[in-house]
Amino acid sequence: MRISPVFCVAAIIATPALAVDDCLLGVWEADLAALSQIMGRQMNGTATPVGGTVLMTITPDGMANMVINDLVLNVVVPDVPPMDVSVSGVSSGVFVGEAGSWSVVTATYTLVGSADVMGQTMTIPFDSSTGMFGGGSGGYVCDERAVTFTSDSPNERIPPRWSRAG
Repeated sequence: MRISPVFCVAAIIATPALAVDDCLLGVWEADLAALSQIMGRQMNGTATPVGGTVLMTITPDGMANMVINDLVLNVVVPDVPPMDVSVSGVSSGVFVGEAGSWSVVTATYTLVGSADVMGQTMTIPFDSSTGMFGGGSGGYVCDERAVTFTSDSPNERIPPRWSRAG
């Protein structure tokens, strides 16, 4: 029995892949002010962005890679002097986004945080099961310039506002 090369190519093209809406594909940059509001609430205080970038790349094969590069937030919590919290690392995993719903299952999570509190540097533990960028699900609205995410969890897992990078 001979198998036609055309048939093989057609079978590969017809193989179902993870569903990702075309408007979600590409590189996105997080709105740091919106991210700061979430992080401040999660620390029972307020946070203001000082610097850094958060980039997310979503590929047609359903992979998402988030790179947190030298993110610095000035955080104010009750009974503690204001402090700068620094976060860097990567979160990546499988991304599905279609018909206004998204979900991420995290495979790699290497976020590292630190804070200078009253002259002492302390490490901040991040956990993919509860932390920002650790997976989750929710809704989205996107166009060629921006995407807005909502989270099903009361603890938001992804910054709500992103703009197309580059």
